[in-house]
Amino acid sequence: MLERRRDLSVCDRTAIELRLRDGLGIRAIARELGRSPGTISGEIARHGGRAGYRAQAASAQAADARLRSGRRPRLAVGCALWDEVARLVRLGWSPEQISGRRKRLEAGVEQVSGVAVSHEAIYMAIYALPRGDLRRELIGCLRQGKPRRGRRPKSSERRGKLCNITNIRERPEEVEGRLVPGHWEGDMILGAGGASAIGTLVERTTRFVVLVPMATRKADVVASAFAGALNAIPAPLRKTLTYDQGKEMAQHERLADRTGMRVFFADPHAPWQRGSNENTNGLLRQYFPKGTSLAAFNQTDLNLVADSLNGRPRKTLDFATPAEEFAKLMAKHANQS
Repeated sequence: MLERRRDLSVCDRTAIELRLRDGLGIRAIARELGRSPGTISGEIARHGGRAGYRAQAASAQAADARLRSGRRPRLAVGCALWDEVARLVRLGWSPEQISGRRKRLEAGVEQVSGVAVSHEAIYMAIYALPRGDLRRELIGCLRQGKPRRGRRPKSSERRGKLCNITNIRERPEEVEGRLVPGHWEGDMILGAGGASAIGTLVERTTRFVVLVPMATRKADVVASAFAGALNAIPAPLRKTLTYDQGKEMAQHERLADRTGMRVFFADPHAPWQRGSNENTNGLLRQYFPKGTSLAAFNQTDLNLVADSLNGRPRKTLDFATPAEEFAKLMAKHANQS
């Protein structure tokens, strides 16, 4: 039986866009969403047709129609709840993170207004804003994922083959379940022209992020910088590091010797094998857009960015923050170096 809901949500519309791009028909999409084919057909026809349907534009048009009909959004501009939501959106929190975190803290003092709000209500309130600077600013703060995934362009960098590496398939089984702390993923984001870089480390159970400035991409510099950052963490939380096969890790044996960690390498062109780090690198581009020189950012600057990311609640952590979860681990192992 079809679910009886009056309005399509932002998530529904995103699913419609994705399924249209995948070539699915109206009935298949309706069946997947639990809606009638007529509802899906009308939605697509009103908002650009099969070739031009875009979830964001459709949601904005639906919000405008809601206002014209006299139906006010559940989240009204100017109230304490709106002020809190707008502040968090500007900090880079997604509507889902805001909603989930508020539910988690429902009985706590951190919830300013004491009112729960769904992520759908937040989306609709933003899209319902009058056209202007505020609407443009907040929509710009929302993270827009690319609906179509494709092959990455081949890098012009020629990577030499690393010696004496241990493949990711030889990692301990405990790494895969994300239940045992101390297993890290590493990577690097590059600045303009590949001349500057920032090293990234993500702890797999807590999603806690550590950012490391890199003076150059030379292997000895990279090994020393990563070792310095990792050795600031108690030994029980330094078990393994998984990296890609970039030539900057040519001194991985030196890194392993200095940190006491085992270093594993993902297969070439397999970013999904280091999913935590890939996701983090995408978030970092909010702070360091492609084409930005990274040479001017020192450790203090990077700590501020890391604190911002680690302070965002995560659905995978039941809307706790990486900072909260990692602090528990650090307290448990405080005197173990």
